[in-house]
Amino acid sequence: MLSSCRGYKGFMPVRKLGEIISSSYGDVTIRLASLHDMRRIQMLYAEVYGGNYSIPIVTDKEKMRSAIEDNEYYWLVAECKGRIIGSLVYALELRYRNSKAFGAVVSQEFRKLNLAYTMMKLVLDDITTKKNLVDLVYATTRTANYAPQKLTESLGFIKLGIFPNSNRLQYNETHCLTAYFTERALQRRRKKPVLIPEVEPFYEIVRKQINLDKPVVSDVKGMYSDHAQKIPLLNFEAITAVEFVKHRWRRTKKNSFFKQTFMPFHEPNLILITPDQGTEVYLTFNQKDKYSVVVGGVTNEKSFAVVLESVAQKLSQMDMAYVEVIIDSYSPELQRDALDARFIPSAYFPCAKRMIGRRYDCIVFSRTFDILDFRNVKIISLYKNFLREYLKLWRENYIELVFKTEHKK
Repeated sequence: MLSSCRGYKGFMPVRKLGEIISSSYGDVTIRLASLHDMRRIQMLYAEVYGGNYSIPIVTDKEKMRSAIEDNEYYWLVAECKGRIIGSLVYALELRYRNSKAFGAVVSQEFRKLNLAYTMMKLVLDDITTKKNLVDLVYATTRTANYAPQKLTESLGFIKLGIFPNSNRLQYNETHCLTAYFTERALQRRRKKPVLIPEVEPFYEIVRKQINLDKPVVSDVKGMYSDHAQKIPLLNFEAITAVEFVKHRWRRTKKNSFFKQTFMPFHEPNLILITPDQGTEVYLTFNQKDKYSVVVGGVTNEKSFAVVLESVAQKLSQMDMAYVEVIIDSYSPELQRDALDARFIPSAYFPCAKRMIGRRYDCIVFSRTFDILDFRNVKIISLYKNFLREYLKLWRENYIELVFKTEHKK
């Protein structure tokens, strides 16, 4: 979830935020970033992450400039004696009343001041309460240490799941998904999600934290569920011409099962297309950290499993390590197809998708092409439960499946 698609020009109140904190280091000023801060912001991320930070909005000066000037971003910095010692970004999609918080970073010697909490809280209160701009804020937190997870927990964010092996920095890194829900979001939620049995445990972990109704469980089967028949592959070609992909996507209207997919805050930079142009899949991919997500598409293919398996095989050839697709929670046939293509559920996201005033739950499915490695993962409380459920399904679909098919023969 790296970049935001713009285009909604609704009313946006003037952004005004700031606070001064006294410390032994001197006064720390929290304020909105300006263009004059750009170089110092990049120096801060380099100080903390070395050369391993891969989010384009930080590494690409033009993207950074655009975000700082854009009213649909809140970019906060903390400054002490002319030095930028903290940074945090909130991206807003006003049309959908969603926001994403990301890029929180504080210089090592200033971390005892709770600057990340103060900065997060300032924007969170402003956009959900004071200005009433969004109903939902989500974030992905790193697992190199416990601090990011404890930070969002202390702000009232709900734990929704994990992204296993999703980013390759110094090593394969797992992220956590968490979100802050206003009452407005929950009141507009479509109830009675229809889930395949394999997804239900993820729903129940979320249900323990917020008041959700019982789901409908439907054990539907797909064309390739018995694994006796190999999933045929589409012959995809890749287009990575950035401006071409961007303009073609803006003229594209999702059809078929892509109507039930969802991917906020992403603009595609890759098209996988069949020679007859019968199927076009739009993705965001990051060559540096080997991460990719399905943004949408059009197709005349009847099987979602065929499309997903074909996407996975092509991305693996392109040296991607991870691919993710988000599907709504009311289409059990598509959930089954995703699992049949060995996309494993890893997170449950209530109220994620907003359409015509209502909100719809979604499920995160992902597939990793690298060996699973959780040695460096530090996760708290319920995130461990999500990881256990994920690993259980991973074993069933990648290991136990071998013995099941062998027995059938």
